[in-house]
Amino acid sequence: MANRPIQAKSPAALLKEMLDTAGGARLLRVLIYGNPDPDALASAMALKQVLEEKTKGGLKVEMNYTGAVGRPENASMIRQLKIPVSPVSEAEAKDADRIALVDSQPQFFADFALPRCDIVIDHHPALIDRPVPFSDIRPGYLSTSSIMTEYMRAAGIRLTRGIASALLYGIKTDSRNFMSEFSPGDVDALRWLRTKSDRDIVKRIEFSQFSRESLDYFSIALVRRRFVQGVMFAHLGPVPTYDVCVQVADFLIRVEHVEWALVTGVVGTELVVVFRNDGVKKDAGYLSRTAFGKIGSAGGHKSMGRANIPQKSLPNGLLLTDNKGLEKFVLAALARVDPVFAPVLKTV
Repeated sequence: MANRPIQAKSPAALLKEMLDTAGGARLLRVLIYGNPDPDALASAMALKQVLEEKTKGGLKVEMNYTGAVGRPENASMIRQLKIPVSPVSEAEAKDADRIALVDSQPQFFADFALPRCDIVIDHHPALIDRPVPFSDIRPGYLSTSSIMTEYMRAAGIRLTRGIASALLYGIKTDSRNFMSEFSPGDVDALRWLRTKSDRDIVKRIEFSQFSRESLDYFSIALVRRRFVQGVMFAHLGPVPTYDVCVQVADFLIRVEHVEWALVTGVVGTELVVVFRNDGVKKDAGYLSRTAFGKIGSAGGHKSMGRANIPQKSLPNGLLLTDNKGLEKFVLAALARVDPVFAPVLKTV
């Protein structure tokens, strides 16, 4: 059943196929690509519980991420909900009998050598180009948390307040605070989770969104910002994690008359490009993949997108320390896809 469309099957049928795929394994690792965000963390928690309770033979399930915990709210979520998640190296990942990916697909792992991939559960547009024993990819859903809520219900597992709160928060963040257009599956998941989650925990996580250190980067963004015909652009220069760019972009898209928020920064040896838009007839994921997919890791949803471009993929002579050169490079690549970015390119 590798990569065939399976979303039309009943939740019970999908659950059985997923459990059959995990059957016989000793150690299964649930991998989160890069820095764990709320949707990925919640989905991994739910999958871990489903697998441990529904497989026979004492399957051990480990939750891992390939990057680092960046945003304060993500660290707060891990701490408040006591989520048993930890970083993993390429060497450590090789000891797993099965590997499951949540909120991502194999193509996302451009900078991490996946030793295998057995299960994929995701809501991003389908990109899989290799055989995967079990894949459940639903681009019509706003979050993977909504999909995993269906698995929890199909499995008949008692939903703890901790997992219910995590899944609710995962949907909330990926729906941009419930402002995006919901699918029927998202609506059903929300209805089920709202009466079972702990609103106080969710609020405590939300109130941990910004660190004192990140405020400096907001200052940089406000000084360097360029705004032309609905496009707000800011290059931050060196940043500790890409999450800083995400936080700034989430802020800028809320500014009056901003239709596109574009924030770039340099993380180690990579250029990071983060997109946000107002959701009106736009596709940030398509823009990211089309502009940068051939030279880096790129993708996203209609209203959110990101690209990571390594130094070696930049044009000859363009260094990560050349702020103006990076601005021109990014805006020129985007303007070739969508002319809306051409006016702001002229200001660089």
